[in-house]
Amino acid sequence: MLKLSALLLLLLAAAHSVSAHTYLFRFNVDGKNTNRGEYIRAYRESTVNSPTKDPKDKDLRCRTDKMNAQDTKNLTLTAGVKFGLEFHEGDEDTTRFIEGAHRGPGLIYLAPLESNGEGDVWFKIFEKGYDPKTKKFYTEELMKTGGKMEFAIPEDIKGGDYLMRTEFIALHTADKEYTAKSKNDGAEFFPNCAQIKLISKGTLEPKGYPIPGIYTTKDPGILFNLWDKYDSYVIPGPPMYNADNSPPPVNQEGGPPEEGEPSVEENPAKPSKPSTPTKPTTPAKPIKKPCIRKKKRAHQY
Repeated sequence: MLKLSALLLLLLAAAHSVSAHTYLFRFNVDGKNTNRGEYIRAYRESTVNSPTKDPKDKDLRCRTDKMNAQDTKNLTLTAGVKFGLEFHEGDEDTTRFIEGAHRGPGLIYLAPLESNGEGDVWFKIFEKGYDPKTKKFYTEELMKTGGKMEFAIPEDIKGGDYLMRTEFIALHTADKEYTAKSKNDGAEFFPNCAQIKLISKGTLEPKGYPIPGIYTTKDPGILFNLWDKYDSYVIPGPPMYNADNSPPPVNQEGGPPEEGEPSVEENPAKPSKPSTPTKPTTPAKPIKKPCIRKKKRAHQY
């Protein structure tokens, strides 16, 4: 049974289902705030802070259907230099981030702008989930800062134009799986996408993954009982990018693996059991074979 305090929080979360949500509000670069929505793919104003629930929905990408890159300016950022991001519930109150029951992880992805977010292009550059020392989720940290965070894009990432996708996952209704028949159940996703021009001397182009496609409704970090006892949490999605990422494995023809073909990462080989040692046998005497001259073969092209 749920504890009384947990039940009250759950009821409070349901009562504030609209006002309790959040979205990427603006940036702070070199100590100056940008305007609301500037450099960010256009909001759906009627549901600007409403979550997406289905991890297979295209809304999981940027929470908008307005995906024309020409309609949004690029924010210039320098790799390795910190900048600020602000996330808020509404348009006027810029001190409130999200309602307290909406606990969960925060993540940031990048994708080449020319891809417009389509295909295996998204790689993760930031993630923060549950801290067993403080017993707090990352969203709880941002509640204390009024939705403000600082971040620096890693210096080894190749410079260029990117979509930057920010995301929070709220777990207050994630104890039950989202289905077409139970749309109120499941985790809540709060993604937004901004356009940036990254100034960097880096050369790394990390392996990408598709969005939607990085989550399922049964993933441990998506199907999670926030109201039960826990001391750990598995952040969902692909692994964090790292500088040691190797190029994708090649098939026998020398190219990348075909779609659906398992890679070494996806299906790591299991170590075989050591075989039972056998007694050495006496080597057979070599048989001398007559020397036969072979005709030279013409080269084949």
